Amino acid sequence: MYKKNDRLERNIESDIEKAEFSVIDLETTGLDVKRDDIISIAIIPMTGLKIHFKKYYYTLIRPSKFSEKSIKIHGICPGDLNQAPRFEEIYEKIMEMLNNKIIVGFNVDFDIAFLREKFKKIEKKIDLNYVDIKKIESWILIRRGTPKPIIELSDLISRYGIEEGAQHNALVDAYTIARIFQNQLKTLLTFNIKLNDLLKLGRKNDFFN
Repeated sequence: MYKKNDRLERNIESDIEKAEFSVIDLETTGLDVKRDDIISIAIIPMTGLKIHFKKYYYTLIRPSKFSEKSIKIHGICPGDLNQAPRFEEIYEKIMEMLNNKIIVGFNVDFDIAFLREKFKKIEKKIDLNYVDIKKIESWILIRRGTPKPIIELSDLISRYGIEEGAQHNALVDAYTIARIFQNQLKTLLTFNIKLNDLLKLGRKNDFFN
């Protein structure tokens, strides 16, 4: 964590360090937003660089239909979901943790698309403002002279020296993403990046000026 006088020397406003983030990860029955369904969700809140792991939310979600082909990806079986709540039973908790927060994820467009579809089906509106750690890392690497980097989650785990847990578990992946994002924010502060800049570079591939 940077010391207060470090921030003053860099003349950086502390809007990033005060910002409220929600790190998310989903597991689904497949990749088709219209046909497939969410079967687990994890949300970990952050304030600036601080991860509030004890305040995490994680649950399995009972889908309307299940694809057995997806078991080999996430290891979740139909029997695991028999007692799980349906999305419409937990949507208020999800809204509470995501509304007025900046959502953070890896390939987060995928998660956002599924969430938007679920809220649309139950006729609820939610503001989903988000950034992607993959695009943030791309910006950082290009700033450091690496042209057109190809980035996988395993690359980020290795780059930031994070111990690798069981992938395709929503809570484990969300915590991994939170730790990567925490390290990225430290780097962004050294580049004098403000919150509005973060929102741009975390969503666009062309924000390199």
